[in-house]
Amino acid sequence: MYKSESLQTMATMPMVRIRCMDGTWLPLQQNWCNRCCTLPARYTEQNAQRIHAFETRDSDVFVVTFMKCGTTWMQELAWLLLNQLDFEAAKSRYVMERSRFLEYSALSPLPDDTITACEEMVSPRLIKSHLPAQLLPQQVWQQGRKIIYVARNPKDVVVSSYHFLKDTLLWEGDLNTFVNEFMKDQILFTSFWSHIVDFLRMRNEPNIFFVTYEEMKRDLRSVIKRLCKFLSVDDVKDNQMEQLLQHLSFDNMKGNKYSNLTGFFKQIQNTTKDFEFMRRGVVGSYNDELSALQKQKLDKWSSDFLKAYDIRESDIFGDL
Repeated sequence: MYKSESLQTMATMPMVRIRCMDGTWLPLQQNWCNRCCTLPARYTEQNAQRIHAFETRDSDVFVVTFMKCGTTWMQELAWLLLNQLDFEAAKSRYVMERSRFLEYSALSPLPDDTITACEEMVSPRLIKSHLPAQLLPQQVWQQGRKIIYVARNPKDVVVSSYHFLKDTLLWEGDLNTFVNEFMKDQILFTSFWSHIVDFLRMRNEPNIFFVTYEEMKRDLRSVIKRLCKFLSVDDVKDNQMEQLLQHLSFDNMKGNKYSNLTGFFKQIQNTTKDFEFMRRGVVGSYNDELSALQKQKLDKWSSDFLKAYDIRESDIFGDL
């Protein structure tokens, strides 16, 4: 079912590339063994099988993203919509406790088994994952469980992922080396484009809500209205909408220790002194850090991948 191969990278832990050798249960028919996902070597084939066999429930909602694509932002929004806009609970419990990270303990040495923790959650469960489509629980696809998928433009993801992995001491090297490893599918959770494109091609499936980080930044109000319909929850009233938008603002979330997980991460793993879980939250901030050559290389890499699907990057994210 799953096969892995070792990789030599600048990560500070051994990494492997995982492939699913089947995938016939997915609605998108393609040769799934050509898809791969780079993960820590502790993510064994046994862990992959555990997640494959994870039992889902009718009310489950999965928030799926490539890392640093607005995952926590969407978790906070979706959890509030599923829990009658309980702002007080959102201000008193970590988002990672309210919406568990399915594969986390399979990636990092943690005292708790997060797969078991997800199994024991009270319904409705809001479950986070960074895994690509082919590595998600089989029942997600067989039973049509709801998936909220958030995509973000690759250049902002590269810069944000670089700072996150460097400052959590999971990768060492300079930005140029990181860009090269990202394009070679050697960074955690890559392959980036196959992760996004597979969900983009499945976006019309009734159980998939596909949205971009850029769209959320442009018009969060409209995204909320569409998401309410997808989740089959009551529309947010005008007075509640303003409170929700304020709660979800970058400044507010960065100032809330239960959504800004900087302190949480510093408690459970080694970080640099300057580590910030939430850094800037700005579309196009990559312009401040990537060189002209790095941007050119990333643009060509993106174009080369997407042309096989007759897609342009601007079709997904708009003009940046």
